[in-house]
Amino acid sequence: MFLRLLGKSLKNRKGKVAIAVIAVLLGAAIPSAMLTVSNDVSEKVGYEFRKYGANLIIVPESDTIEVGFPGLGFGSVTEQRYIKESDLWKIKSILWRNNVLGYAPFLYQVVEAAPDGETEGQRVVLGGTYFSKEVLIEEPYSPNDDTTFKTGVKRINPWWAVEGSWVTDPDDNISSMVGRNVADKMGLDIGDTFSVKYYENANGEGNFSVKELIVSGIVTTNGFEDDQILVNLQVAQNLSGRADKVHSVQVSALCNECPVDVFASEIEEKIPYAEAKTVKQLVNAEMGILEKVEKMMFLVSIVALLASALGVSATMTTSVMERQKEIGLMKSIGAENRKIASLFMSEAGIIGIIGGIMGFFIGILLARFIGLSVFDSTISPDYRLLPLVTAIAIFVALIASLIPVRRAMKIRPIVVLRGE
Repeated sequence: MFLRLLGKSLKNRKGKVAIAVIAVLLGAAIPSAMLTVSNDVSEKVGYEFRKYGANLIIVPESDTIEVGFPGLGFGSVTEQRYIKESDLWKIKSILWRNNVLGYAPFLYQVVEAAPDGETEGQRVVLGGTYFSKEVLIEEPYSPNDDTTFKTGVKRINPWWAVEGSWVTDPDDNISSMVGRNVADKMGLDIGDTFSVKYYENANGEGNFSVKELIVSGIVTTNGFEDDQILVNLQVAQNLSGRADKVHSVQVSALCNECPVDVFASEIEEKIPYAEAKTVKQLVNAEMGILEKVEKMMFLVSIVALLASALGVSATMTTSVMERQKEIGLMKSIGAENRKIASLFMSEAGIIGIIGGIMGFFIGILLARFIGLSVFDSTISPDYRLLPLVTAIAIFVALIASLIPVRRAMKIRPIVVLRGE
């Protein structure tokens, strides 16, 4: 009997049931989309941050010696050490190797740079690095891992503004990328040639080596690179006679739940004579933005659920008002308040189930739209969220029906049947 009454009630009120389902559907679609996006948002935001440079730097451990007289210090002197280029593949052999998006080594030296045809040069920093190079991983962490890895400055710093073109061949020993300030001071343009002279002694005396270079691109970063000349690493190593040596390595590590400190400790285990330091400001900024994005999505979901609850409540209230005589008749023939309440709550539960399931799938479409428009990539649906979203929809529908049901229970049969 109860099921017949429930079925008849839903059938006779198709319009109002549809309105209530739509209200629940819209309320469930927003949390569904937000939860789906939230599962991927940390990784997506992490990738966006990684477009703006490295968040981990590796330097060699160096001894610091304090100098001065007893009771009078003159500061400290740090012994210059290097990292072996031949050890850099180990960065991609750590446990978190898949989160290492790229790295770029740097070897610096001060040179005298002069445009073609001029004898007087300007002192400038020449940096050797990987622009784009495929590195052989000698001992992969897992047998299923790739044995090669493409990395370099172009990968970890795609935001650099480059006029001209990147140096793409790792074996190119004549092309260079010149910082904007250096190019302006020396009057260099794309395709121009110039020479660099490296002295073994820092005072510009003694033996020296000279290298002719061509301007492949002019770099603008509003940073130190604007005052540097960048070449392939082996060019800088050959020029200064420092084979297999680098000063530092910049690493771009994906901050998913931000295990950057773990990255650092694992790299130090693989390269014991090196120190890995995190860029704390950037890491903190990433975590702060992620927290704000998650709070915003939570608030949007709450507002959507409240709006959904209001819609269901209004529909159920209208239904109770229209069915007063029916409720009065049921009470007059012995129906208890508990039975009447269970009838309305069952209707609300069915509305919640239908609206929750439909809202989940609409939420997937909405999440995909957000992924394409905000992150320029698709967001994969997580079907494990279906029971949770449906449960939320049912809960909202039931809560929204409490006030109308209480009103139905207060109806006095004698009053409504007399038409009062």
